[in-house]
Amino acid sequence: MTPVEWIRQMVEANREALRQIPFPPGLAEYVEELVKTGQTEQIIAMMKMSFLIGVQQGARSEGVAVTPPVRIQA
Repeated sequence: MTPVEWIRQMVEANREALRQIPFPPGLAEYVEELVKTGQTEQIIAMMKMSFLIGVQQGARSEGVAVTPPVRIQA
């Protein structure tokens, strides 16, 4: 599966959830301007940041096993 196919599949599978997420004011216009002016690098950077945030959130929800500290009994 190519990245484009994966993105399309994820958008379709999560369409309703995506509709329910509030979009920050002005962001749609900002993205439209980036597209119109051909600022592909900025769009890709935003996508990478979103992906990175998702990876971090996923790792956080996994729950990292922490060994308890050694305790000294008196």
